[in-house]
Amino acid sequence: MKRLNLLALLGLSLLALSACTTNKNEAAKDPAVAAKNLAVSIRENDFDRLSHILVTPDLYAKLETRYKDEAAKKPAPTAEESKQFADNIAKYTAADAEKKLFDELQPNLAKVAASQPMMAGMFQGMANQSITSNDKMGADEKKQATDVLNAISKWAATAPFGDQEKAKQAIKIVVETARSLNLTTMEAARKLSFAETIQKAGLGVGGLRKVLAVYGFDTDKMLDSVTAVKKSEDGDNAVVTVSYTLLDAKITSDVPMVKVDGRWYSKSAMDNVKDMLAKPVEAPAAPESAPAMEAPAENGSSAMSAPAEQPAPSESTEAPASAASSAGEQPSN
Repeated sequence: MKRLNLLALLGLSLLALSACTTNKNEAAKDPAVAAKNLAVSIRENDFDRLSHILVTPDLYAKLETRYKDEAAKKPAPTAEESKQFADNIAKYTAADAEKKLFDELQPNLAKVAASQPMMAGMFQGMANQSITSNDKMGADEKKQATDVLNAISKWAATAPFGDQEKAKQAIKIVVETARSLNLTTMEAARKLSFAETIQKAGLGVGGLRKVLAVYGFDTDKMLDSVTAVKKSEDGDNAVVTVSYTLLDAKITSDVPMVKVDGRWYSKSAMDNVKDMLAKPVEAPAAPESAPAMEAPAENGSSAMSAPAEQPAPSESTEAPASAASSAGEQPSN
């Protein structure tokens, strides 16, 4: 009996050791699992993991080097740029930020609500034209892009952007997100490492997803619905069928995957990163601006209305939440 207990203990210890040594930042050895893991990373707001499993380790290292090279080419910020950055950050992080932002937004809420159907219709029309005229997309890709566009446009036309209580909830999330970034100066922002920048981006996207949820666009639900099934595999290439529910619309697409050193990656992500890395590093053409949250405009548009004009988590036509990276699709482990 003692011998059996010892063997059982040894077995449990080995299992625990195996679990502890599993590297979540390594892409999976199965194409369907690798595709699914991308969505799981976004769902968990783990952009560190996402950035590692989206591309191979050597491409990640090249991206890191590229980031450093581009940072080195940026001119030192002027005193005015530094002040503008700090002022904009302070607007969203001050003790009374929520009240001041709502007071500024509140007079425009009725205008936002009134213009929604027209703005959503214009956006849908222009995007539909772009999809139809895109000669690089196949028939299946165009259908999926159109399905995504129709779902988002329908939501954008009817989402309660004029609701004052929801505006307060959204502003609270924006302020909390801005504070969580813990950035007060442009100098501090420029000193961030590549990994730190990725982490800050994850916080920003997480905040945006919470704001979308306030207005009925539940990206958690969408990402939880992702399924990935291997359709075919031939050597170092595979196709995974990814399905998910976007605002009650069932979206399905075939996602090409490529195997490198025994692990699977999004082919689209790999190709996009390689194309980007092939371009020479250039100094930025315009001064760096402050973080991405803008104040409400006087013409009736606002930060709260932005989601109505942008194709949220499925900009890539291959999987949900592709906004996460310049590289491509999504899905999890």
